[in-house]
Amino acid sequence: MKYSYFAILLTLVLFISCKKEVDVVDFTTVSGTILNPINTTVSIANRTYSKTLDLDSSGKFKDTLHIDDGVYVLRNGESNIILELKVGYDLDVTYDANKAEETLSFSGLGAVNNNYFADRVRLQETLNLQDFNTFFRLEKSDFDSKVNEVKTTLDNLISNASGLDSVIVVSEKRSNRQLISFLQGSYVQKHEILTKLAENMPSPTFNYPDINGHNVSLSSLKGKYVYIDVWATWCGPCRVQIPYLKELEEKYENKNIEFIGLSIDTQENKGKWEAMVAERNLKGIQLLADKDWQSKFIQEYYITGIPRFILIDPKGNIVSPDAPRPSDPALTKLFDKLKI
Repeated sequence: MKYSYFAILLTLVLFISCKKEVDVVDFTTVSGTILNPINTTVSIANRTYSKTLDLDSSGKFKDTLHIDDGVYVLRNGESNIILELKVGYDLDVTYDANKAEETLSFSGLGAVNNNYFADRVRLQETLNLQDFNTFFRLEKSDFDSKVNEVKTTLDNLISNASGLDSVIVVSEKRSNRQLISFLQGSYVQKHEILTKLAENMPSPTFNYPDINGHNVSLSSLKGKYVYIDVWATWCGPCRVQIPYLKELEEKYENKNIEFIGLSIDTQENKGKWEAMVAERNLKGIQLLADKDWQSKFIQEYYITGIPRFILIDPKGNIVSPDAPRPSDPALTKLFDKLKI
């Protein structure tokens, strides 16, 4: 039921009954047209709500939803469309599932906010905001120009969005300031890291004792790829990766790669490290860093959080200072690309 129709009905009821009570709209209307849909349904969901709607033969759908104000995802196949929905909205969405981001548009009540967010997503792609490292690799003058371009573009997006909800305006301006502050405040360190730890640069080295007390150095592993898992016994996310790592080690057994588990447990917790290696039957070469977080190798890779994975080539040069985790299919794709 459209809001205008509801308002007319409400007026008639009030007139006939001579009551002064005001009815309240308690639903949101969402409709749309999906060109070249991937399948015959569309879902609207967030963490606490989910509903699936059927598309008609022309890719159209419509429904009234009893939902809380918030952010939702509209999905058809692999296309994920972000919706900002509020009670009382009468929102219509149109896009081509083959090129959703480029063709997405909104109309109706609530369209201004949603068109703004759609434009924001497109700008993030244009400005490459999904990969800050492309900014930090730039020399300072080019970096400053790029950041100024980002600031101007995002500010103009807000200014040109006539009728944008005032709460969103305040929030987005604050978010933009935080983004610029982050970029400017992080440049010096990030630029140094990316310069020193760039692909094909010589890797920082190590020489640490293994589980049997024998020292193992990076130079002793030359001739093979080296995949390093920086972890600790107290790290929950590190333990999550163990089964995936074991599968990986089994798959690449007898291949030109060594798997290193580099623990940053303290020397006082050496016994805990030894016990977990045994209990979990950890394979590969298990090493214990000499000074936990302050170990030279850890600091030279600027490691401030774990798990962290590093891939080094047979010459001792960096392939990736922050390689995909064993649970990430991107890792085996990288190994295949390198013909390991």
